[in-house]
Amino acid sequence: KVVAGSGKLEVSSIFAGAVWVGGYDPAGALKLMAQTYRSATQNDCWPGPLTEQGETQAEDCQNWDQFFRCYGDSITELRKRWANAQREGRTQLNRSEIPDDLEYWPGKGNEFFESRYGFKLPDARQGLALFDDINDNRIYEPQFGEYPVIDIRGCPIGIYPDEMIFWIYNDAGGIHTNSGGDPIRMEVQVQAFGFRTADELNDMTFQRYKLINRAPQEIRDCYFAMWID
Repeated sequence: KVVAGSGKLEVSSIFAGAVWVGGYDPAGALKLMAQTYRSATQNDCWPGPLTEQGETQAEDCQNWDQFFRCYGDSITELRKRWANAQREGRTQLNRSEIPDDLEYWPGKGNEFFESRYGFKLPDARQGLALFDDINDNRIYEPQFGEYPVIDIRGCPIGIYPDEMIFWIYNDAGGIHTNSGGDPIRMEVQVQAFGFRTADELNDMTFQRYKLINRAPQEIRDCYFAMWID
C-alpha cells in the first residue's frame, strides 16, 4: 500500500500466515486444521471461541469476527491514575478514569465488556486475553488497576508493549473446505503485539498463540507448524 501523504510504498514481508495442526484421535482418525488463503470456498477456520464441548454457533462466530486492540499509552495512563487513587485512599477507579481500550478488553470476567459489544464473555477455565491479575482472582478488573499484558517465558510479569491486538478463532464452525481434513475442535487465542523503538524491534510484530483442544478426546501424534507466505 502507499502511505498517505508520503508517496512511499509500504511493503510487508508477510502476506498471509496460519498455524497448522494435525494428529490422530484415539480411534486413529486423522484430524487436521490447515488454513491457507481464506476465501468463500476455502476455509478451515471461523471466528470465536468454542464451548467446553467443542461447539459453536453462527451467532458466536459473527460476534467474535473482530479484533480487540489496546495501547501502551493507555496502560501507562491507567497505572498513573491507579497510583493517584491509592494515594487518595480510594479502593477503585471510576469508569470515567479507565481508557476505553482497557475498559472493554476481553479479559476473563470483565463486567464492562457486554455493555460495549452486546454479548457475554465465555467463562472458560483456560481464560481469554492476558492481563496483570493484581488481586489473583482470575477476573479482569481495570477499576482495580489491572491492565493487559503479554506472557514471555523468562521475562518479568507485567510487561506491556506499545500496542496489542487479541482475537480468537476455531476450526469447528463448519466443514474444512480448505484442507479437507476433519475438524479437531481446536480453539486458538492469538495476542499480537509490537514495540515502538528506534532500532530493528520497531519493524517486528510478535504473536502469541494459545491452542486449546476442546474435543472430548485427546489428539495423539500431534504436529504443529507455521504456514507463511
